[in-house]
Amino acid sequence: MRILVVSDTHGRLGAVYHVLEQLGEIDLILHAGDHYRDCDELAYTLEIPARAVMGNCDFPGDGPQEELLEVAGHKIYMTHGHRHGVKRDAHAVWERARQLGARVAVYGHTHIADCRLVEDILVINPGSPAHPRGKDRPSVGLIEIRGDEIQAEIIYIDYFYP
Repeated sequence: MRILVVSDTHGRLGAVYHVLEQLGEIDLILHAGDHYRDCDELAYTLEIPARAVMGNCDFPGDGPQEELLEVAGHKIYMTHGHRHGVKRDAHAVWERARQLGARVAVYGHTHIADCRLVEDILVINPGSPAHPRGKDRPSVGLIEIRGDEIQAEIIYIDYFYP
């Protein structure tokens, strides 16, 4: 199972389409908010299942604030993160994932990529393919699940796309 993770696309999907050409087959797309409806476009255009949560720039909206997904036998917790204070640190997102029994915690909001294992939970923020902050470059995340093994990485994009 290969999962593309995006966040903070803000209506700009050129880089995401470019990266998808390089990554090959993707089984699922997760969008951690801020223009979460971009996920619908990706799902429709690419004919790939997709799930999304709302971010702080998605109001008014009718999408979920958080999701707990069962994917390939593993629980994945997803939130945008603005309600969890992720600009300070991602501890509250990790804690919520732990409470829910998730093996993966996906968040966004900071526009800065983050991918690390905290105790037994993989915490990943794909950054932003459209508006990276600080010294970060445009980026997305990739999660691969093979049985009990879960791996993730940040995919950096060399230049901006419209």
